[in-house]
Amino acid sequence: MKKFFDRILYGGDYNPNQWTRDVWQEDMYLFKQASINSATINVFSWAKIQPSEDCYDFSELDDIIAMLSQNGHDIVLATSTAAMPAWLVAKYPETTRTDYEGRHHKFGQRHNACPNSLVYQKYARLMASKLAERYGSDPHIVCWHVNNEYNGECYCENCERAFRVWLQNKYKTLDAVNSAWNTEFWGHTFYGWDEIVLPNALSEGIGSDKTAFAGISIDYRRFMSDSMLENFKMERDAIREFDSETPITTNMMGTYKWIDYYKWAREVDIVSWDNYPAYDTPWSYVAMSHDLMRGLKQQPFMLMEQTPSQQNWQQY
Repeated sequence: MKKFFDRILYGGDYNPNQWTRDVWQEDMYLFKQASINSATINVFSWAKIQPSEDCYDFSELDDIIAMLSQNGHDIVLATSTAAMPAWLVAKYPETTRTDYEGRHHKFGQRHNACPNSLVYQKYARLMASKLAERYGSDPHIVCWHVNNEYNGECYCENCERAFRVWLQNKYKTLDAVNSAWNTEFWGHTFYGWDEIVLPNALSEGIGSDKTAFAGISIDYRRFMSDSMLENFKMERDAIREFDSETPITTNMMGTYKWIDYYKWAREVDIVSWDNYPAYDTPWSYVAMSHDLMRGLKQQPFMLMEQTPSQQNWQQY
């Protein structure tokens, strides 16, 4: 497998499908003027590629890849599975996540999928597989970008059942769980696996970053990280069935505390991350985050995204 690139990639996310085609050619001219040599594409295009359950349309993506290739650009191809299409949620409402407050989400935003939904996993894997089958041999694709910024913990019944299985695999016995979590405190001793419920606002939570029961809350974060990692590995392995050479990554988020990035680093070929400092972010935090990303695999890393200016979700 190729571990590194032939040149330093200089570019960013590119979404030409949001514009008319006459703009695309102007983009190519401006790319050249700016010395841009690469583009990350298809990050949120699932709904465009798969407009219905049994229909896939790659024609527009074919054209985008051909245009970038003809202009000498390297391509980072994303799997687009961070944003489910509306039809998927309408037909399979169990695919969306339940938040910390216990509210089951409808279609909207992104990162809205339950990581333990078998239906979501089925269609996400299919998308990664079809993309790899179609484009895996394209020499202009220099990196695969699985999903996007994994986040969004879920507290649904799927996750509750999966969490109990995760605990059984980790601790083997309830006695070991009770000991590790110090359940004598506040009378939390468990005598059956089904007695264990998720630590959200309806149970142990006293705020999304606070808890009345540290042991279960820490383990639930570990479980969520593992659940999302299994989804990454699922897509990665689907790609590998058709492409054994091109590096595969997913973009991380600095010190994001819901993900064990050291554990994830063992599964990605190249570490990549997104740097979005606010106007008041200390320079030392950005420097530390870069150090962290390099340290995850003790090798060079990719800066997948970088803010050019103020973001709409930051204070202004």
